[in-house]
Amino acid sequence: MNAPSRLMRLRHRGFSLFEFVVFVLSVAIIYSYAAQRFSGYPGEAEKANFIAVRAQLQNSITLLTFSAQLNEGRDALITSLEGGNPMSLMLRPPRNYLGEFEEYTLRNLPRRSWFYDKTRSELVYLIGSGEGVTQLIGERSVPTQEIRLHIKAEYVLVEKSTGLPVVMAADSGRLVATDATELQFAGLVLTEIVPYRWGRGINEDEFGFVAMTPR
Repeated sequence: MNAPSRLMRLRHRGFSLFEFVVFVLSVAIIYSYAAQRFSGYPGEAEKANFIAVRAQLQNSITLLTFSAQLNEGRDALITSLEGGNPMSLMLRPPRNYLGEFEEYTLRNLPRRSWFYDKTRSELVYLIGSGEGVTQLIGERSVPTQEIRLHIKAEYVLVEKSTGLPVVMAADSGRLVATDATELQFAGLVLTEIVPYRWGRGINEDEFGFVAMTPR
């Protein structure tokens, strides 16, 4: 039998029983590993989506803050944005944004969605599964089905002569007299009403930034 004929027979021979068993066992092992590895992804995907939307909102606030600061419209911006609806700053709100409500029943609203509570001036996210999401109230962690956010102006105590934060002077061992300090606008931040923990991360670690403005 010549070499080409043997090659053709090998190509059409198919799997042996041993090869088939090895293949099935390999698939079973891979599937078992994948099932364990990705079993938590629905919750992780929801968390990732929440973080992405919140980051987009903060970016919009930051851009407006810089623009207003450069055009000397900071005070008017603070008045218009603080306590306002952050979703109004986006060119296109996410598909799971339900709108603004003065009256509503939480159990009638779909989970994994956003809405603006006009009565309390708060942006609300309704958590889907709610697994591993807790509010940090004092020293207690309380399970929650919602996260509430609002736009807040941040101020920092600075030294008048240098404009540097008093904390920096304290860290270097230098004391600054009270009458030599003043509160300075630091920026606008989308912050939570009540601190929360989602899974192993704490919100302060995920969103520890402020929309800083030039002096």
